[in-house]
Amino acid sequence: MDSLLAYAQDNSGGSSMFSTLVWIATAVGLWKMFEKAGVPGWAGIIPFYNMYKLCEKVMGNPWYWLRLFVVIIPVVGWIAYIYFEYQIGKATARSYGQEDAWAWGYTFLSPVFYLLTGFGNYKYYGVMGSGDTRTSEARQAKTVDFNVVKDNKAEETVASEAPKAEPETSEVEFDIDQPVE
Repeated sequence: MDSLLAYAQDNSGGSSMFSTLVWIATAVGLWKMFEKAGVPGWAGIIPFYNMYKLCEKVMGNPWYWLRLFVVIIPVVGWIAYIYFEYQIGKATARSYGQEDAWAWGYTFLSPVFYLLTGFGNYKYYGVMGSGDTRTSEARQAKTVDFNVVKDNKAEETVASEAPKAEPETSEVEFDIDQPVE
């Protein structure tokens, strides 16, 4: 029995440190998200109240978070918990102008995605994105478009200096264009 207690005491620090880091990341991310939504940032550090305010700002129903207590029911409750967490994540993604695919990130990696949303260039658009008047093209995730552009100068140089017996080679330059919003 003494060896079990000694083992538990020796190995208890790592998990509590990890839990503390997860809580800090969540609180900081929610703080910045709440500031974007016009809510005092300190609401992000208070457990349960932060979920109340998050559901109020992204879903319009501040009491929706109470459905997460379904997790106490074995197996079926866990599945329902993931569903309800996904719904909150989807509402959060829409409220901050992101694609619905971000809901999976909010569901399984919420501290990371709260930090990305809080510190990123995302704007709060209202409950379920009701104030988002952007076009569907502008609403899509920013992607890099690679266009192949021929470099005529390099082709002329190769043609004048190299004998024609070798196949012509030309350098290819990539032009990176961002979509215009």
